[in-house]
Amino acid sequence: MEIMQKLDIRPESVESIYKLYNDKQLLVNRKYQRKLVWTIKEKEKFIDSISNNLPIPLILVAITNFKGRQVFEIIDGMQRLNAIVSFIQNEFHFNGKYFNLETLAITKQLATKGKLIQRTPMLTEDECNQIIAYRLPFSVTSYDKESEIEEIFRRINSYGKTLSDHELRQAGSTGDFGSIVRNISEIIRGDVGPSDKLLLGSMRRISLNNSGLKYGIHIHDIFWSKHRILTENNIRASRDEELIAHIILSMLYNNSKNLSSTSLNKAYGIDEEDLNFNVDELIKRYGGKEFITVQFLSIYQEIKKTIESNNKIFSDLVYKNECKNTNYAFLVVFMSYYKLLVKDERKIADYSKLNNLLIGIADSVIMPHIDRISFAPIRERAIKSCVGLINECFVKREENDPVLSNGVIKLESLLRASCTESNSYDFKQGIYQFDKNKDIKEKIVKTLCSFVNKGKGSIGYVVVGVADKEETANKFEETYGIKPIKKDSFYITGIEEEAKKDGSIDSYYTKIQQYIKASDIVPESYKTQILNNIDLFRYEDRSIMIFRIEAKDDPVKFNGKFHQRQGTNVEEISNERDIWSLFI
Repeated sequence: MEIMQKLDIRPESVESIYKLYNDKQLLVNRKYQRKLVWTIKEKEKFIDSISNNLPIPLILVAITNFKGRQVFEIIDGMQRLNAIVSFIQNEFHFNGKYFNLETLAITKQLATKGKLIQRTPMLTEDECNQIIAYRLPFSVTSYDKESEIEEIFRRINSYGKTLSDHELRQAGSTGDFGSIVRNISEIIRGDVGPSDKLLLGSMRRISLNNSGLKYGIHIHDIFWSKHRILTENNIRASRDEELIAHIILSMLYNNSKNLSSTSLNKAYGIDEEDLNFNVDELIKRYGGKEFITVQFLSIYQEIKKTIESNNKIFSDLVYKNECKNTNYAFLVVFMSYYKLLVKDERKIADYSKLNNLLIGIADSVIMPHIDRISFAPIRERAIKSCVGLINECFVKREENDPVLSNGVIKLESLLRASCTESNSYDFKQGIYQFDKNKDIKEKIVKTLCSFVNKGKGSIGYVVVGVADKEETANKFEETYGIKPIKKDSFYITGIEEEAKKDGSIDSYYTKIQQYIKASDIVPESYKTQILNNIDLFRYEDRSIMIFRIEAKDDPVKFNGKFHQRQGTNVEEISNERDIWSLFI
């Protein structure tokens, strides 16, 4: 189907929709779109409407560019489009029977290659043909600014009850506050990705498991659910983002704001009448959105470490009696840590003892005020009481660490994101590849340049100190006698052992910098960007190095040649026109 550069309302068949999906032309923008939330029952009901030739709501998309090619950005209808795709791919049945993959040439070919598996019993050929011939109302538009699309989405969804109040706030947000809340929420849930935009086919990897639907995120493993701070339904309705938003407001306004929908609406810019509620300006004065994000996650990690020091569940830890409003209990504990770690510049001396002091703390300092805890003065009283009870486990912090940066959050978030879009990440256990006479610094720089040449706005990471293959991890252990730290499907090796060849990690780091400075990278701005974006940090007892690069207005040459990342390989591109076309 040809993409048109004008408003176009027309019917499109189910077969045509699946072709768009298979051609990677359906794009999702996470700034305003939810995850996949429809249950199997809801999907079956939608397919039933199609099968019976009943009318369905219009699907609205917009023309945009993604990685150098034109695609359709879904504005309204993502759940419906996913229902069509997942039904055709045999992820659920209709009336007890599955779509016959022989019906479409595309699915037949995918089945032959083993990429789709036919499940039985199957619908008849006539039943399948009737479904794929159904024509959906499909509206295509174009836009000049992304904010226009976000406003259209907000207006469409504000007329019904399909989104929660907070999902509507987030959908209409264009400021730093909403960005901070969204980024932190994604990192804690584990559905973080390399960018806000991803193809519809990747949505399942960052969506919450649903009954009968195996998506990428297991809801019971999410911190909020595991520690019984929020219910499963709360998380699906984005109440985790609402809680995070309240905490950030408490940090910015020093606990002077009540916890209310009104406060959140003002923070998100929905209620613009209060001129004294300029959150984005306050964020700048505080240190910026990245500073706040890292500070929040560092405090969160300290709380998590405290809870897990004695293998406890948060709700069981802070409540001995009836467990009620655990979200408020978490907020009070978080702000108590904030007071001690950030404002008082302390650090935790004994996690196990602190864990014991938190036992039943909600019963004594929160429950007596639970009915009025949303009011700022009452909440501040509860925080002061909590601080008084746990204060003895914190000692003065000597080192200068203004954001309490924590490498655990940093690396684990990146590892999760790599599962969504693996060709934007490359993992190296080190630069010497177990042979001290050879190194791969050239390969690292070439890989970084290849990320740029995927097109304007592309982002890529090279992580040194992490192996993504068990074979490499075993070779590392055999060579150095050190066992890698297993994290999901990755192996944290660290760079300490091979850095000994250069005398120290500082010398190792300097050697890499010197190589990059001497490299033939054109334009030079990309060389500067690489040097400015080398991140060296600790993950548990291992040192990790991350290189990050982002494509700007021009492609990049390394050693006089264009290279491009294709799958997990780096290929030389001889046709310069192909590369430049991705930057128009």
